Amino acid sequence: MVVSVVVLLSLIGYVRGGGVVPCPKSPSVDDIDPGDTAWLVFASALVLLMTPGLAFFYGGLVKSKNILNTLMLSFSAMGLIVLHWVLFGYSFAFAPGSSIFGSFKWGGLYKVGVLPSVDYGPTIPHIAHMNFELMFAIITPALISGGIVERVKFKSYIIFIFLWSTFVYDTMVHWMWSTWTEYRSDGTCYQHNGWLRDFGALDYAGGMVIHVSSGFSALVAAAMVGKRVGYDPKNAPIPGNVPFVLLGSALLWFGWLGFNGGSAGKSGGANGIAAIALANTSISGAVAFLTWLLVDVAIRKQPSAVGAATGAIIGLVCVTPASGFIDPAYAIIFGFVGAGLSYLSMRLKKVIKLDDSLDVFYCHGVGGMVGSFMTGLFANGDGGVGAFFGNPKQIGIQVAAILITIALSTILTALILLVLKKTIGLTLDSHIIEQGIDQQVHGEKHSMEDDIKEALSQLTVQEALPELTNALPTGPIHYRPWEFDNY
Repeated sequence: MVVSVVVLLSLIGYVRGGGVVPCPKSPSVDDIDPGDTAWLVFASALVLLMTPGLAFFYGGLVKSKNILNTLMLSFSAMGLIVLHWVLFGYSFAFAPGSSIFGSFKWGGLYKVGVLPSVDYGPTIPHIAHMNFELMFAIITPALISGGIVERVKFKSYIIFIFLWSTFVYDTMVHWMWSTWTEYRSDGTCYQHNGWLRDFGALDYAGGMVIHVSSGFSALVAAAMVGKRVGYDPKNAPIPGNVPFVLLGSALLWFGWLGFNGGSAGKSGGANGIAAIALANTSISGAVAFLTWLLVDVAIRKQPSAVGAATGAIIGLVCVTPASGFIDPAYAIIFGFVGAGLSYLSMRLKKVIKLDDSLDVFYCHGVGGMVGSFMTGLFANGDGGVGAFFGNPKQIGIQVAAILITIALSTILTALILLVLKKTIGLTLDSHIIEQGIDQQVHGEKHSMEDDIKEALSQLTVQEALPELTNALPTGPIHYRPWEFDNY
């Protein structure tokens, strides 16, 4: 299917292909700019922080007996995907090859060192670009976990994200972001690109590469893993730890500044584009936060903390593909439209009846599609121009690129999960789920609160009073009312 689309687009003249370019001078360590390098290194640390933020955001939304398992689904990517990226992932994604596939030329980070790359940032060490992109590679498969929490087998998930990163993520990165200069024997230079980049698709920091791909993959995964025990689409389960949700959303927002701001590295790094991307990120997130809050008040008559946090994340998702291409005023539109359409799409859960546990598709899939489409309207920068600024063809390019991303991610996700389902299985046994995945799978619990509640529930009033008395401090009591709210 994807190949036929490539042929069709080539015939109608959309795929532009590479071209002869002036030969850049050979890179030197003297070209390294301390400011650009420092910003990209700091941005990399910010993006890495997003994965723990995601872990807490997801962990707060599940039952308390499954919080640790949910945290581990995100944290495990921090170990596994680093190894994948170093051994061959970075090479498959960014190394010279064809417009469809990368190569193994940079496997094991061969020739990826301090010397700058003329293609991926002439003022920063090549290893800094690798490290920045690594942080994207870590969080992207972790996003999918939100669609299958509270029932997926841990070992199956680990194998899945390794294979998914190899066949889906690395491929999408190569198609959208790879570029390399060929120095020819006749003294000329030829610029090669991934085919979606040649196609003219605009994706500044991952609207399609990260959010559309992970959102639709999560929907497929939710269908294949099956529903949670006792799942009822009409009655959403109560989050186990709302403060975790707010903490996670704050960490994600903070890290997103590096996510979008650091993506200006190819054009220098610490520059005006980075500043614009930073501004657009927070503007869209804030508008979506307020939009979701107001809609909740209008419909539910209550300002939901979880809803507001979710709205902020959707605003950040929506502006990601456009953050370096649009003027800050337009980020207001991205936040408002992204939050509104994602909110409406969540009303479809009762119709679709797939158990996308933490609404990954509705936040990342829908938000990524909306933002990628709107990029085709509002882009007006060095990287590309949208329909509202004289390039109406960009709308068709964005729609086609979105559909290609959906096709690749859904088909390959289904194939990977089908193999795993037929071999080692995908879903935990119901008795493990009912007793709590934290205890049954990891042999740990995030707190003793549930044990204390269960023990006290088995006691009579006369038996419980001594238990409570023994739990009180024996020394001088400094009155702190919040410690006694539950007594």
